[in-house]
Amino acid sequence: MYIFGDKIFTNIILNGIIDQKRRSKAMERNEKDIEQLIELSQNEKRVKQKLIYDAVLLFLEGYTRGEISKILHEKQGTVNYHIRKYINNGIEDLHIKKQPGYQKRLTDEQETELAELITSKTPEEAGIGVFANWTAPLICCLVEKKYSVKYSERGMRDLLERIGLSYTRPTYTLAKANPQKQEEFKEKFKDLKKKTDK
Repeated sequence: MYIFGDKIFTNIILNGIIDQKRRSKAMERNEKDIEQLIELSQNEKRVKQKLIYDAVLLFLEGYTRGEISKILHEKQGTVNYHIRKYINNGIEDLHIKKQPGYQKRLTDEQETELAELITSKTPEEAGIGVFANWTAPLICCLVEKKYSVKYSERGMRDLLERIGLSYTRPTYTLAKANPQKQEEFKEKFKDLKKKTDK
């Protein structure tokens, strides 16, 4: 800051001219950005992305952040966030980026091998124990033993579904059952049921 009055005055004028140049460049940029945002907003099918474009568009048209929040029915913090992204990095930073998602624990080859093993062998044949049927906990043990990867029971059921296997409980049939005696029992049972219904 200068001591003399007219030098301070000169400094203020210089700062005013610089600010005016910045404003005019910003206005030129805004006009181009407004046109681009209108086009992007009109062609956008995703609602969330359209809201982002509209928030910045309204800001460039002179609406306050509070007004934009009320118009779009969005929280003011969300509106501020999108406007800040635009100011710092331009329109390119307004695009929603696809989230990568959770990385799989087993490779595709391991999943295929697991599906083949489960469908072709019993737990006993696979060396897991003296069990006749596969259960989610048994498959968890197999995966941990074979691939050194831990799964929860729920996670294993999700994996089975993803690789095309359904998790169902087996129904048992008696090996020594006599079909003729079973039919006789069914007939007797029907007769008994008819008598009790009367």
